[in-house]
Amino acid sequence: MAGGGAAPAAREVRGVGAVIFVTVGTHHQPFQRLLDALTDLDGAELTVQYGRGKPPPAVARAVPYMPFDEMMRCFRETDVAITHAGVGSILCARREGHVPLVVPRRHEFGEHVDEHQAELTRALAQRGVVVAVWDTAKLAELVATAPPRRKWVDAVDPSLATEVRAALGGSTAQINPA
Repeated sequence: MAGGGAAPAAREVRGVGAVIFVTVGTHHQPFQRLLDALTDLDGAELTVQYGRGKPPPAVARAVPYMPFDEMMRCFRETDVAITHAGVGSILCARREGHVPLVVPRRHEFGEHVDEHQAELTRALAQRGVVVAVWDTAKLAELVATAPPRRKWVDAVDPSLATEVRAALGGSTAQINPA
């Protein structure tokens, strides 16, 4: 990540040298399946927030956790965002113009307490809000074809909150009582 000065010029996503930010969130269970898949992203400049897992080798920067403002800067300065299916991480990536590649933590692999991340990923992918990554062996292929980041974003699209609420099975009445 560049320190100070002007923001770096955007790089082509579909080739060697893409700048990629990866976050696994702050959940207490490691997400090693995603971290291990990063070795397939040859030639990419990776910044990785790896949580309780093992730091991935040969990346530009790896930290277990980072402050919120630093995470937002990473989303802003990257070509491709890869994240777990945490609502906050998805919203932050979207706010910075990404259609994030989302790898849901799975209960069956001991990565989470239930399958809510898979359910959210499925619902948001159907709406075109995220790109679902069900097979981490295909991560490099999906990075190469990732939708381009929008260069302008003033705020989270209000419809995204509605989409997330619908995916979680909530309703506006429950969240905003009149």
